[in-house]
Amino acid sequence: MGIQQSVMQTSAIETDEEEENANSSLNWYNSNSGEKSEYNSLGSLDPWQKEREGRWMKHYSSCHRILLVGEGDFSFSTCLASAFGWASNMVATSFDSQAFLVKNYRNALSNLVELRMRKCRVMLEIDATKMATHQLLSGMKFDRIVFNFPFAGFFKGLPREAQIRLHRRLVSGFLENTKEMLSENGEIHITHKSNGFHGEWKLELVAFVHGLRLVEAVDFDKVEWPGYNTKYGFGGDHNFDCNPSITYKFRPFHI
Repeated sequence: MGIQQSVMQTSAIETDEEEENANSSLNWYNSNSGEKSEYNSLGSLDPWQKEREGRWMKHYSSCHRILLVGEGDFSFSTCLASAFGWASNMVATSFDSQAFLVKNYRNALSNLVELRMRKCRVMLEIDATKMATHQLLSGMKFDRIVFNFPFAGFFKGLPREAQIRLHRRLVSGFLENTKEMLSENGEIHITHKSNGFHGEWKLELVAFVHGLRLVEAVDFDKVEWPGYNTKYGFGGDHNFDCNPSITYKFRPFHI
C-alpha cells in the first residue's frame, strides 16, 4: 500500500500523530508527483470565448453547475445570481431555517426572494457534512462546490487545539461527502481566513487526507464581490473582518 493510500484511510485529523503522518505524506506527494497547477481555464480564455461559455464572475460561470454551502444571509449567492442575470444553474444552501434567517439577518428575506425570482434552487436546514446522501441532492453533480468561511461554532471553554479539531472535523466531513458530488473536472472551493487561529486549520492537509489536491490558492478580496456580507455564524447581523483570506481550489487526485 502506497503512502498516499495509507494516509487516506484516516477520515479526519484528530491527533498529533495523525497530523504528523499526513504532513509527511503531503510533503512526499508534493515532492514526488511532478504535478504542477494546470489551473488556467480562465486566464487562457479570450473575451469572445468567455462570452460563448456564459457570463463570468471571478472563478464562476453561468454555465457552471454551482452548489453553495453554508450561506449566511445568502448575499454571496445573490452576488453571483446578479452577475449572471439568472441562477437556474445554482443551488444555494444553509444550515439555518428560514425563521432563523429572517430573525437574525436583515437582508436574508430579500436575498431569498431575489434568488428564487432568478430561478436559483434554495434549500434550508442542510447539513454540509451530509449533502451527498440528502434525498434531494443525492446523485446530483456540480462543477463548483463553494463553502465560504466554514465555522463549527464558538468553543471558548475548550483549549485551542480542541477548538481547531472541531473546526477541522466540519471541513473534513464537508470534503468527504462533497467530493462524491463533483462532476468531471469539478472543483471544491473553500474561502478561509489565512492568519492566526484560522491559519492553523491546515486546509490543504485536511483535503489531502480525502484524496483532494490543491490546484490554486487565490487571495480573496471582498470588494470584488459586490453586495457580499461576511456574517458571523450562529446569529447576529454583524460582518466579520475577512482579511486576509484565501480561496483554496481542490480537485480529486485523478483529475
